Amino acid sequence: MGKRSEQTPHEMAEETLGAIKEFRLYLEGVEKNLSSMSKKFANKEIAQGVGFAATGIHEALTYLAIVKKVIEKTERMVAKKAIVSSDETGGLDESHSDGRTSLSAST
Repeated sequence: MGKRSEQTPHEMAEETLGAIKEFRLYLEGVEKNLSSMSKKFANKEIAQGVGFAATGIHEALTYLAIVKKVIEKTERMVAKKAIVSSDETGGLDESHSDGRTSLSAST
């Protein structure tokens, strides 16, 4: 639990993306097993119930893909903002006692 609070937002995002990948692989396996299992049942109600479960897992995989895309896009935006922020402050050279800063004349 303490480890989580020491991680940077980027590290937490990477860990989350890794967990999503593992979970996706697991769900894909379960979905495949349920789909093939639903074809083996003679009882129509059981086969239909198993089919519904497979459909639900397929929808969960769709939402998982959306969450993954949101995390990746957020990471790109944060990285881009960090680059822009460092570029904007990169030219600051001198600090005056009243808090003003002077831009260096870099050519």
